Amino acid sequence: MKILRRPLVGLLFCTVPFWAGCGTSDKLEAPVSLTWEMGASNIEPGYYENSFVLTNISGSPLSKDWTIYYSQLPRYVKQEENPAVKVEAVNGNFFKMYPTDSFKPLAPGDSMRISFLCSYKLDRNSHAPEGVYWVATVDGKEGKPLPIALNALPLSSPESLPGYPDATNIYESNLRLKNVPVLEQSDILPSVKKVVSAEGYVVLDGKVSLTYSDEYADEARLLKEKLHDLYNLEVDGKAPVIIALEPLSDKVQAVNDEYYNMVIGSGRIKISAATPHGIFNGTQTLLAMLKNKTAPYQLNAMSVEDYPDLLYRGQMIDIARNFTTVENLKKLVDIFASYKLNVLHFHFADDEAWRLEIPGLEELTAVGSRRGHTTDESRCLFPCYDGGYDPDAATVGNGYYSREDFIGLLRYAAERHIRVIPEIESPGHARAAIVSMKARYNKYKETDVEKAVEYLLSEPEDTSRYASVQYYTDNVINVALPSSYHFMEKVIRELAAMYKEAGAALTTVHLGGDEVARGVWQGSPKCRVLMKEKGMTKPHDLAEYFITQMAGIMQRNGLKFSGWQEVALGHTEEAHRQLRSQAAGVYCWNTVPGYDEVVYQIANNGYPVILCNVGNFYMDMAYNGHPDERGLDWGGYVGESISFSMLPYSIYRSLRTDGAGNPVDLEKVEKGKTALTAEGKKNILGVQGQLFAETIRSFNGVEYLLFPKIMGLAERGWNACPAWEKLRGVQERQAFDKALALYYEKISDMEMPYWAKNGINFRLPHPGLQVKDGKLYANTAIHGAEIRYTMDGSEPTVQSALWEAPVKCDASVVKAKTFYQGKESLPITLRTE
Repeated sequence: MKILRRPLVGLLFCTVPFWAGCGTSDKLEAPVSLTWEMGASNIEPGYYENSFVLTNISGSPLSKDWTIYYSQLPRYVKQEENPAVKVEAVNGNFFKMYPTDSFKPLAPGDSMRISFLCSYKLDRNSHAPEGVYWVATVDGKEGKPLPIALNALPLSSPESLPGYPDATNIYESNLRLKNVPVLEQSDILPSVKKVVSAEGYVVLDGKVSLTYSDEYADEARLLKEKLHDLYNLEVDGKAPVIIALEPLSDKVQAVNDEYYNMVIGSGRIKISAATPHGIFNGTQTLLAMLKNKTAPYQLNAMSVEDYPDLLYRGQMIDIARNFTTVENLKKLVDIFASYKLNVLHFHFADDEAWRLEIPGLEELTAVGSRRGHTTDESRCLFPCYDGGYDPDAATVGNGYYSREDFIGLLRYAAERHIRVIPEIESPGHARAAIVSMKARYNKYKETDVEKAVEYLLSEPEDTSRYASVQYYTDNVINVALPSSYHFMEKVIRELAAMYKEAGAALTTVHLGGDEVARGVWQGSPKCRVLMKEKGMTKPHDLAEYFITQMAGIMQRNGLKFSGWQEVALGHTEEAHRQLRSQAAGVYCWNTVPGYDEVVYQIANNGYPVILCNVGNFYMDMAYNGHPDERGLDWGGYVGESISFSMLPYSIYRSLRTDGAGNPVDLEKVEKGKTALTAEGKKNILGVQGQLFAETIRSFNGVEYLLFPKIMGLAERGWNACPAWEKLRGVQERQAFDKALALYYEKISDMEMPYWAKNGINFRLPHPGLQVKDGKLYANTAIHGAEIRYTMDGSEPTVQSALWEAPVKCDASVVKAKTFYQGKESLPITLRTE
């Protein structure tokens, strides 16, 4: 054990035992501090070095009776055979370290280095350990958890990390956006289909009149609220300008249920549609047209015809990993509706939490919605991600929606024409439910055995060994237990009752179905019996059995099932026949090159498909490889230009660069791959963004990862066939660049000022930099933004030099940031040597 002797300066020594704390405060404090740093990579293939420096900051020697816990994204740990302090995984992304027999007491003020190897790369600062706390053992009993101050040192040489954004490449990309078109009043997001300009204009000044048919009363009320709240326009029946919401006189015009038309002119704004949803879409277009204007609001005369190409346009929000309050989720619903998204995929259950009250299954929230220090998970789940050790604290690890909360959310969303599709992750990603039902079993096993096993999801005798993608070893429901199906049907029926009470339609429940690890069920006696009874020969037969059983349960309850792409893969033709007829949507997510053909294969096979392309629509992917960008990157980087480039009917051409940022040859990328048939094309129902929350620690972080990249999702769901899709070569590149320039102009001039004014967090892209002929050039994709820079290696601030024109540069390092609407980008570094 290597002891580092370090003097303690300014510390108060105390003679009481370290677990009792120091000073006169009643607040207990851990007797140690920790510093973490990442060492060299590839010490062994696929492993990198980690070190904790543990310092005794108490006035007493540090003995062996303690354990330190922390959270970190999942990884395997390797360590020397006889370390003084052992580091190991507890489960998934929860770790602990504790002294071994070779540990020697650590004197006050002394430090020791604890080194070990970890699998998986670590190239961003947000992936460092977090949520560190201390638990001492006194007289054989655990003391209270105490927080430990962790100093996580930033990654060294960040500019050399793989994926670090190249300032010169950004500069070259931004140059292609230089021919920015002048924004027209109708240039909103998502883009409208058809606009015909006319002579004249209408001015909205202070007051407007609002007329509507009774069937559009809800839409009129919401429009009235928005006109007041956003633009200070009051509805007054005597006002000279009339906004009229009217039924479409010729319903044959309606391309689909969301079609609307709008006519502006002669002191009148008329929005017509065949359905309330169409009227609502028209009101959102009107509100969007006012975004970049100041009072009095002048709208040029025109007629608009508009409708979406895809009738499913959704966004999934994961509140299991990062709890998002119902108030904040309503905020998102309102924003989504303003961009004409119409589905909220409610991901309320996963391995790390269950977030919805289910009457009769109180353990799901009493245990499954709380994370904190525990040795047996009888009253809460293990800490993870945020690392909170107090299951009663108001953290993103704790919380759930009551039945009343959820009913209120359903009503709120329905008023805004957003369907809420709940997801019960099963049979994998179900750890929170499994642990909760174990707690229920233990609560009743001595008094009511029948009640104890009624909803049990695991088999005590199961010896299966597996590890999920997230490194969990106990997160898959046992599909041979009748109680597993009792549980699922109970939850589904309770969900249906909530929807009924809310007056909202429930047509499908998403059943998950993804990422079931190899090795599950192989050690289960119940599964072996079932396989023998049914003539099954391989583990996939059990997965097929589960999804077909669940499809039947859904059908008995008047519902269709939905699931991730795995629910439609590898089945017998008999199973396919059943599932095709009972599926509401198969959510195809794995479009990483090499797997991307699966999407069109599923559509061609007759399943209804929702395109969830990881490379374009996984909002939890980091914007780029900058070490301070939160997010994951296993599916690539996703920014606002990448979501914009997605092509529903040409998915192989949806990614214009590879994982290393190199241009893709769009002329060759489709060759030899599964083509989408005419029938398959009819099965493409829509698009959806995903925001999984492993790296998110606040609602501020939710918004940062959504805005502005969600604008590409909104645009492509509404306009699925952009002009450049049918072009090739130079013409294609020019058409794409022109469309992208207009897209950025809309984001810059309309959306970002709107977000800033209305308290919506968003991200600014890095500026581009180039040194040419001894001069510094800079540019940005954001129209109207400032670029501030330094040449002395310091971090740019709002007081740093403003780049306005090429400036002499002989510095070896240039750093710059984008500043706009009270926000600033992360810094980017250009090394000139």
